[in-house]
Amino acid sequence: MDAIFNLLQQYRLESYYNQFLQMGVKDEQDFLDGVTDEDLYSLGLSHVEKNRFNNMRTFIQKLSAPQRRVQTVTPPKTSNSFSLWYTYPKCPERKQIKDMDPGQNTVEDLMLRISYLEKVANTQGVCLYTIDGMPLTDDPFFNTWSLKERHIQTGDTVYAIFTSKENLRQAPKMAKQKPYEATGTEVIRCHVMLKVEGYFEVCVDLESDTMATLRQKLSKTSGIPGHVLHQK
Repeated sequence: MDAIFNLLQQYRLESYYNQFLQMGVKDEQDFLDGVTDEDLYSLGLSHVEKNRFNNMRTFIQKLSAPQRRVQTVTPPKTSNSFSLWYTYPKCPERKQIKDMDPGQNTVEDLMLRISYLEKVANTQGVCLYTIDGMPLTDDPFFNTWSLKERHIQTGDTVYAIFTSKENLRQAPKMAKQKPYEATGTEVIRCHVMLKVEGYFEVCVDLESDTMATLRQKLSKTSGIPGHVLHQK
């Protein structure tokens, strides 16, 4: 199974594999600069399938963005370039990933990159762990944080486990929060672990506020959903 078929399969477009080959598509870049909206219309893609194709294009753009920047920006010294390693059960040796921006690329981007490189089927997902065994992808919300925010540094090794998407934790539907008054004369400094700049000051009323109220206020201040905030 080649890279083109695997990429189409991830977005449930594999039924158009032969048609794209006949159009002259040879690599991922051809989907960006060689396939037009008229081509999609002639192939008979439905509205939903066109949306999937556009999502696939966005993914390809993320993969190729660092390479395009190299053409217009003086490349950094090799010693300063970001790269990391990954491995998985029965992997003969660690594999390296380059051309990722730790300030821009998210953990979700890293998950997609590994899935793409390993030709993971569309029905499977990937879970990532640190070298110490701490889960990096346990909550979908934190997958939207950048590699820098999750303290993933150049030269680090992450461990991947491939599993059915049915086993992956899904982001819960956000319940509508009851409005509250941001009152209080006392200031509490809260530290959100895993976040680089994770200190937030919250005004509270020590006589009437509860831990639930504090969590709600901290969520409002930090922009982090309340369901992922737990006291330690």
